Amino acid sequence: MKKEELLRAGCMVPDTLQEAIRSGRQDMAEGDEEALETYICRLLEENGRENTYFDFYFGTLSQEEQSRAETVLSSEQVRFLHAYGLPDSREDVYFSFEESLFAIALRLSVTQMLFSTFYFPMLRKTVWSSYEGKFIVFSYD
Repeated sequence: MKKEELLRAGCMVPDTLQEAIRSGRQDMAEGDEEALETYICRLLEENGRENTYFDFYFGTLSQEEQSRAETVLSSEQVRFLHAYGLPDSREDVYFSFEESLFAIALRLSVTQMLFSTFYFPMLRKTVWSSYEGKFIVFSYD
């Protein structure tokens, strides 16, 4: 999926922090891994799976970076990733909700292995995963 498709779906897809800040209100979601997973899963259910999107840059990582990220995944998740055939282009990093891939992106986010953005257009929210137990939540009109 391309960025233009996300925009057509009503997602806020800022390129910079400054652009995101200008787009609306910002809040922080904080907590341990479990609390952050619970928060994102609650937004997923409220927004509807069919209207949820995320970016996932795993395919653009070097082999060494991928191997390091895989250390926090189950062997089943690693097999899934290898079989999925992720593109290595930075233009093809956006995905519609798919349960296994979403769970992997979320796991890598809460363990601080890989930044992802989660898009909830029905709720008018975009969540940037971050580090140190904090996600930035952008709410927009």
